[in-house]
Amino acid sequence: MKKLLLAALIGIASILSGCFASTQESTKEAVALSDASVGDVVVFGDIRWYVTAKTETSCTLLTEKPVIKLPFNVPRYHCSNTWDQSTLRAWLNEKFYYTFTKEERALISLTHNSNPPSAKFGTPGGEDTDDYIFLLSIDEANALDSQVRKAGYWYDMNDQWWWLRSPGANESYIAYVGTKKNVVDPSGDVAGNTYGAVRPALNLRLSGDPIPTKMHKTAAEEEKELAVIADSQVDYVVAFGRYTWYIADKSDGICTLLCAGPVANMPYNDEKTDVTWETCSLRRWLNVDFFDSKFSDGEKAAIVTTHNTFTEEESHYGMDCGNETDDKVYLFTDSEAKIVSDDIRGCGIDWWLRSPGKEQNEAVYILGTAANYMGNDVDHSLGVRPVIRVRYAEQTAEQ
Repeated sequence: MKKLLLAALIGIASILSGCFASTQESTKEAVALSDASVGDVVVFGDIRWYVTAKTETSCTLLTEKPVIKLPFNVPRYHCSNTWDQSTLRAWLNEKFYYTFTKEERALISLTHNSNPPSAKFGTPGGEDTDDYIFLLSIDEANALDSQVRKAGYWYDMNDQWWWLRSPGANESYIAYVGTKKNVVDPSGDVAGNTYGAVRPALNLRLSGDPIPTKMHKTAAEEEKELAVIADSQVDYVVAFGRYTWYIADKSDGICTLLCAGPVANMPYNDEKTDVTWETCSLRRWLNVDFFDSKFSDGEKAAIVTTHNTFTEEESHYGMDCGNETDDKVYLFTDSEAKIVSDDIRGCGIDWWLRSPGKEQNEAVYILGTAANYMGNDVDHSLGVRPVIRVRYAEQTAEQ
């Protein structure tokens, strides 16, 4: 897994996923940016954020939930575990940053961040940095309200500790906010720990003009995304549309992408009734609402229509799998989900597969890292990890 992360994080320009606004359940209603006060939740770039500071011309935002779990730094030769040299900083500013549209990026200010030594241990903090996207420091995290410091993992399935950019007890450790009483641990954890959650922060210029909601990218940006996919291998993380994706398969100029984290927490079907993938409401949402709003026109053109079938093994209790379908966006079956590693299948929340369960009104889902074949009631809300197939090169003659 460390090898995977090293390859995914170093030298690849342009993220994930996680805490997206459109269907996420939350107890706090989002307000308009112009009306927001410190402590309010706002939506920017299809993500929910806490407002942690505000002036007449700008505001500081911290994601309400983690967007992914990643190490602070993947060890490299002659590289220190400081924020300025970390692979996580590179990922945030070279990948996550480019999931925002051109109009949204124009509102994100370049922030000058100081990175002093640890006040408690004297561990070096590295050089000052200029960042579009950054992590909070110990002092900045301590200034937050305790409730804001709390980071439920995507949909509050459980609390998750999250990285800060400040050094810890020694040069191998980085400070973090823990789950116990949501307090800062200045001693930190090992920088290479792959279980640390990431809550990005940014400074946003306030503009009187409305921010376009249509997903738009230039032809050059779209070509760059496809070029990165072409240069990446299976299990790498790449950016496409609003999200980052794991490459699950790659052959003949077409790449199968599994969203790195859940994009929504919603039912397989709007009501509990006998249903198949062909007829469920989740399939309609993915192929209409999700497809229309989360990709630019050029990205949509690159998404291949997938002809989906079921094998006999996919119905473990003899339920009807439904007719074959043609989908722009779909869910994995159990056998398809097995092509990725346990680390990729386990995303911190149970998520739907498209196969039927023990009854016709139930559907199979991933519990932890394995499929639960009995399934869950189709009207129950679980995580949604979309799958798409993207053509990154011209089809070969054999196709």
